[in-house]
Amino acid sequence: MSQSAYSLVFRGDLVAGFTAGDVKASMVRLFKSNPQAIEKLFSGRPLVLKKGLSLPQAQQFRANLAKIGAQVTIKDESSGAAVAEQTKPKMEAAASPKWTLAPMEGNLVKEHERKSVEPVSVEVEHLSLRAAEGQLLDESERKGEELSPVSVPNWEVN
Repeated sequence: MSQSAYSLVFRGDLVAGFTAGDVKASMVRLFKSNPQAIEKLFSGRPLVLKKGLSLPQAQQFRANLAKIGAQVTIKDESSGAAVAEQTKPKMEAAASPKWTLAPMEGNLVKEHERKSVEPVSVEVEHLSLRAAEGQLLDESERKGEELSPVSVPNWEVN
């Protein structure tokens, strides 16, 4: 019977209280990599950081990455299911939602997925602007109808 192998999956999620800049700088030092390579890890897509680990090794890697602010998921390679974190009590895990937010960096839609919109040319030469005073219409724009007189009572208030 062979032992299960596990992999570490990272989506760019951060531990509460850490900033993206701090986590990226720590990952550059930890992985001894360049900032451009680490930047690609924060795309929001799940990326496998390491494969073929035993469960204790994967849990140790997850703990070390959590110390620098990076949240990773342990995935069973044979079944593809995520392994639940063992360090949380069951009541706390049930009370808190499993939702996380990817860091807000870059665009959610890739360049080739965007719709291209052609600019529209609107003719505005016939429009004019003037100060907002007096009548809205010029004499030439008004119909030749007489306005009906309106009697306004003189209310004297004592």
